[in-house]
Amino acid sequence: MKLSLSNGIFSKLSLEKNFAAVRELGFRNVEFNMKCVRKENDTAVYAAKEHLDFSGLDCLTLHSAALHVKDAVEVHRAVYYGKISLEFANRLCVPLMTVHSDISKKMPKHLRDRCLGIIFGELNDYAKTLNIKLALENLSYTSTGFGKNVEQLKEILQIVDDGDMGITFDFCHALETKQTENLLEKYGKRVRNVHMANKAHKPFAKETPELTDFLSNLHGYGYRGPITLELEHSTSIEEIAKSRALFEKLLKNIETL
Repeated sequence: MKLSLSNGIFSKLSLEKNFAAVRELGFRNVEFNMKCVRKENDTAVYAAKEHLDFSGLDCLTLHSAALHVKDAVEVHRAVYYGKISLEFANRLCVPLMTVHSDISKKMPKHLRDRCLGIIFGELNDYAKTLNIKLALENLSYTSTGFGKNVEQLKEILQIVDDGDMGITFDFCHALETKQTENLLEKYGKRVRNVHMANKAHKPFAKETPELTDFLSNLHGYGYRGPITLELEHSTSIEEIAKSRALFEKLLKNIETL
């Protein structure tokens, strides 16, 4: 498994300073979060690539811009956000993009199904054209989106999965919804990315039974991909560094199993 850091924690910084902050913390890998993009245009794409190359970081994954559609008229905006995110992923040479369902949990099922079909019909085709894999993220109980448990993810995947859709397993969200075991049992073999944090996206400062069991079980499913620390903005530099050291130790131990 490869330890990575979501640069969303530094989204208020310029991209140059953003990548530099990730590097200065000792990370070699990064997940690019689209919330760090101030203007979604061609100039921003090339600037992001330039700053990433200068940093020397390996961008393993990209987190798509997300819009939880509340009405069918917003579908075109969700498609736009997804496609511009894919263009960033392509320019940054990222092989995997994390996506949300892009659907509000308050939307009626018949309308939800229709909107999901339209949005992901376009995104799946565009992702294949760019040779980028998509991975659907499990959401938190506080999210306005749809897709927090096995039943909801199953409903989404029945519509959007073209046979190649993976899962981004958000451990923080799974802890909050008490769905860790259920999600891992159902989708363990489909996990392509992991978002890692304690509840409320707080950093882990020490090993816990839940964390150790999760990493061990994940390894048992054959997962060898990114473990992406996705932390809240108020997390201090010292806390990030401490969490990085913890996970470097944990992942090293897991690989010896």
